[in-house]
Amino acid sequence: MDLVRLFEYLGLGGFILWSLMERGFSLFKQRQEKGRKQSQISFWLINIFWYGAMFFAILDVWTLNWTTFNQNQWLLRIIGLILIIVGLALRFIARRDLGKQYSVHVETSEKHQLITEGIYQKIRHPAYLGLLCLFLGIPLCIGSWGGLIIAVVGGIPAVMYRITVEETSLHNWFGEQFDEYAQDSWRLLPHVW
Repeated sequence: MDLVRLFEYLGLGGFILWSLMERGFSLFKQRQEKGRKQSQISFWLINIFWYGAMFFAILDVWTLNWTTFNQNQWLLRIIGLILIIVGLALRFIARRDLGKQYSVHVETSEKHQLITEGIYQKIRHPAYLGLLCLFLGIPLCIGSWGGLIIAVVGGIPAVMYRITVEETSLHNWFGEQFDEYAQDSWRLLPHVW
């Protein structure tokens, strides 16, 4: 097996690991129950661009070959692999620290608590940071410009929109408690945003 094919398999493996990890948390009922949903649009936008980017990248590399990388673009593939590892780790830690506060939708319930400990102490949206790493990392690792473009043009704005919707909801639900937390933390990247 050549190294290009190895990176293609590693990228596909990142997608499969993400799928298994997300389903595993669901199997253990680690999600918010009976919440009031605030925004379905942001959920669907992220899903459309996530699956669009991932499936296009996979099809591009294994059948279409429309926008695949040249053989010698190793630095991009290595960056992609690093982003996959970081993204999976961030998603796992964020979901673990959220526990039953997690929801795939922006929603609140009577039992909803604001999580400000663990990875959430300094970063308000580490799960989205992990998702952004995966959005970019998988197409980079497997070598699809088209998948990367879908992720950049659609996926990143969809996640940014979701963050604004979620922060508005958290502000409305928790009020001053969320405002104080927001002053002492960063949305995604410490000292950047």
